Amino acid sequence: MGRRRRQKVRRRPQKRIPDVYPCPDCGNTAIKIQIYRDNGMATVKCGSCSIEMTIDDVNPLTESVDIYGSFIDKFYEQRSVEA
Repeated sequence: MGRRRRQKVRRRPQKRIPDVYPCPDCGNTAIKIQIYRDNGMATVKCGSCSIEMTIDDVNPLTESVDIYGSFIDKFYEQRSVEA
C-alpha cells in the first residue's frame, strides 16, 4: 500500500510597482523618476523624448507612483492651457 503524496503549495508572486513608466507625450515606456526626499522634490524625465519636469510636493510617504500621477495631471493641465 502506498501513501498519499502531499501537493506542493504554489504561491503567486506579488505584483510589483514598475520602475519605468509610459510617457504621455511620445508613448514609449521611458519615464524615470528620481526622488530627493531631503529637498522635498522629485524629477521626472523621459529617456526618449527628453521631456523633464520637477515635482515639489514630496513627503516621506510619497512613492514613485504618486509622483507619476501628479506628473500626468500637470502635463495634461499644461497641454489644455496651451491649446
